[in-house]
Amino acid sequence: MQNPHPLESILHPTSIVIAGASSNPLKMGSLQAANALHAGFPGTIQFLHPKETQIFGCPAAPKVAQLPEKPDMALITTPTDVSLDILEDLGKNGVRHAVITTAGFREVRGVGFERENRLKDIAKKYDMRFVGPNCIGVINTHLPLNLTVFPYKDKPGGLSLVSQSGTYVSQTLVYLQGRGIRMSKSLSVGNSTNLDLVDCLEYLEKDDETRAIALYIEGLPRGRRFMEVAREITRHKPIVALYIGGTEAGARSGLSHTGSMGGEDALVDGVFAQAGILRARSTAELFGWGHALATMPPPRGLKVAILTHSGGPATSMADTCERSGLQVPELSEELQEKLREDIPPTGSTRNPIDLTFSLDFDAFARRLPKTILGAEEVDAVLLHGMMDTSMAREAHVVLGDFLKLPEEMFLERAKQDFTPFLTALKESGKPLAASTFLREDGATDQLVDGGVPVYDHPEEAALAMAALYRFGKIQKRENDWDSSPVTVTESETDGDTQVMDDDKAFSLLEQYGVPVVKFRTVQTLKETLRSGASLGFPVVLKGLVEGVLHKSDEGLVVAGIQSQSELADAWQKIDHRCNGCMKLISPMIPGNREIVIGMKRTPGFGPAVMLGIGGLFTEAIRDITFRLAPLSPNEARSMPDSLKASGLFGALRGQEGVNPELLEKALVGVGKLALERPDIVELDINPLILDNKGNLVAVDALILTRNGASQ
Repeated sequence: MQNPHPLESILHPTSIVIAGASSNPLKMGSLQAANALHAGFPGTIQFLHPKETQIFGCPAAPKVAQLPEKPDMALITTPTDVSLDILEDLGKNGVRHAVITTAGFREVRGVGFERENRLKDIAKKYDMRFVGPNCIGVINTHLPLNLTVFPYKDKPGGLSLVSQSGTYVSQTLVYLQGRGIRMSKSLSVGNSTNLDLVDCLEYLEKDDETRAIALYIEGLPRGRRFMEVAREITRHKPIVALYIGGTEAGARSGLSHTGSMGGEDALVDGVFAQAGILRARSTAELFGWGHALATMPPPRGLKVAILTHSGGPATSMADTCERSGLQVPELSEELQEKLREDIPPTGSTRNPIDLTFSLDFDAFARRLPKTILGAEEVDAVLLHGMMDTSMAREAHVVLGDFLKLPEEMFLERAKQDFTPFLTALKESGKPLAASTFLREDGATDQLVDGGVPVYDHPEEAALAMAALYRFGKIQKRENDWDSSPVTVTESETDGDTQVMDDDKAFSLLEQYGVPVVKFRTVQTLKETLRSGASLGFPVVLKGLVEGVLHKSDEGLVVAGIQSQSELADAWQKIDHRCNGCMKLISPMIPGNREIVIGMKRTPGFGPAVMLGIGGLFTEAIRDITFRLAPLSPNEARSMPDSLKASGLFGALRGQEGVNPELLEKALVGVGKLALERPDIVELDINPLILDNKGNLVAVDALILTRNGASQ
């Protein structure tokens, strides 16, 4: 029988011991202990304290062996050096799991590294697993268990969060409750010394109470393993991630175009796409999309119906839908005819379906949603402005004196029963997202309790629907990736680099499926003129000088040579600059579009293949995307879709688009080359010229090898 995941024991303990709490309520440990008790933890809570025998009505002892009951798990929030002694005491007495919120380890550098190493040694010695250190704790709303400094006051939900920042696990709880976002599990991983982001993903994949996963990430030390685990999860469970960091400063040491542009942020974008992770760009998107993904199914198609009683929010929703790739089509005449029965003459049935200002709450809350959800031509519904008591409350401010009716009675008359609406939603199997400017409302409360995500702004609801649609596409992707193990080292860039000769680079690339230009290596003027006549004009001549990466910058390239006399002049010019060097001559390939394919190695991720818009201004344009090697054929074919200028790969002005089979073969081949030649650390094929028939031809290549890497 397989041992349970360590997080199963940490998130489902039957007894806890807390070290670092006291009768002083201002201590962090005391606040965490109070939250555990307030949440209603169903098991036993005990304390470790050198003097006190009882804390918050629970027993306390100076040593683990003196506790009345052996605990399943420990929460440690004592001073740093004391925490190490306590962990040792726990290990000696058979406690195998802990949450360590104490700081002062590697994050403070210096002596912190020594402390963290001792932490690792103790855990290894006693076969212990722990979350932290330098974290804010964990939450399991379904137990319930709350070991953070903020109370969780809402009902259990389906969204689980793993965060490398404690703030997102604790201080967001008030924010989430105010927006009806209900959590399942929350884990602050801190320094991730023992259990990290990947371990949490492996656990949450199999957790039935987790319907969607949200991640706050500042770094990915186990980048490749993270991608492999996430890619398996997103086949059946959505992941949305907010990644902060990865500026281009980390890429400044890169020598090729690929190296200089391949900062961690660009790489993470590609890893997320490869893994099927939805990348959020803000906290609102992280939790807002996560909320929708945890409560609603993906739409079956792109067609969205918008129901509202005000034109402005409807227009905002429709505009956001169109910008996000969704469709807001005009509804069929048959459906519009049905809708007209419940819409005033001043309203619109075309889509958006706009009641204008109408006080027929029954039509808005029951009949219209049921009609729209039941229509085959509608894949998803967006709703703005459903309300009952909030409108009545505001109306009572001005009408109360005239009606002589107490506010409570006025609000009671305004209440609507949304049970039929929620039943119709469930039966339809379609997603719905709503927005309102009036959250303090009985209608909003009923929608939230019914599992409907309700947002503060119309655009948020539309973006959440787009996230649902994107996850639906992710689920449908073909499972054709190569799961062969790839060795990844902590440092992929040790050793001195050398530039591979151009002729050898071309020959190597051709072996791996990259179409390269015909070429000849020459040295003398006579050889050059003979090769020019044989290849046919126009031609390009390059000087091959050891160690020179970008030949154009050194005046070693002459392009567009039209005749023997021009070729002789070009030879003289280059030979003067390179002092008798070897030269490479090749035909001038006609074409109006240029792309770049590259490869770089990154610690934690291993080799990554790049595709982008190529040519002279590659680094200025910076329109690139990455995927980790090896690439599957489908992953290779999907890479252009990640580029802003993806339209350049299609047919334009009577010219053929890129032959997808040639592009796929080249990208897959570069990935294979990266795995089979670990001595190659950076690679640039720039440009690959797209000719008028859709063929790709590599006319320049830069391959950097590193001494000491095995081949």
